[in-house]
Amino acid sequence: MHLEKVVYNGKITIGVSTHNTSIPLEALLPAAQKQLGENIDTAAGKARAAFVSPGSYIDQEYLLAKQEASEWLAGGKDEAAIPSSVQDHIEMFGVSAEAAAQEIVATADQWETALRDIRNLRLGGKAAVQRADTIEAAEEAAQQAIEQLNKYRPQMGAL
Repeated sequence: MHLEKVVYNGKITIGVSTHNTSIPLEALLPAAQKQLGENIDTAAGKARAAFVSPGSYIDQEYLLAKQEASEWLAGGKDEAAIPSSVQDHIEMFGVSAEAAAQEIVATADQWETALRDIRNLRLGGKAAVQRADTIEAAEEAAQQAIEQLNKYRPQMGAL
């Protein structure tokens, strides 16, 4: 494994090959675990991004739209007070206000489920990496987590 940075005896070494170094495992393993954990975080970020439209803060739009749609549905579905997120959905998809609100809530629920699942895979993978007692075991744990995260994508027609 190639490590970006290792700290040993107060000295920072950049670009360390774990197969060709005199730095002991006690210094290499924490550096490997940190780097592998970051790789898992990156894979989780890509998995999350697959569930929303491209752009900044789209996930926040999902949450805001869900809140507005949920409140409108719970508040009696007043046709004179349709929230903007529901109105936008009506105009985009040509559905009724109630259908738009329900679709918004269902989409946001799918997004939240994906977030929970991805978090579970991410943290489980990082925990397995931290429990590893060799660099090879840490790499294997990270690779398994990354493969699972790379496969976690929305089904056709979802979101």
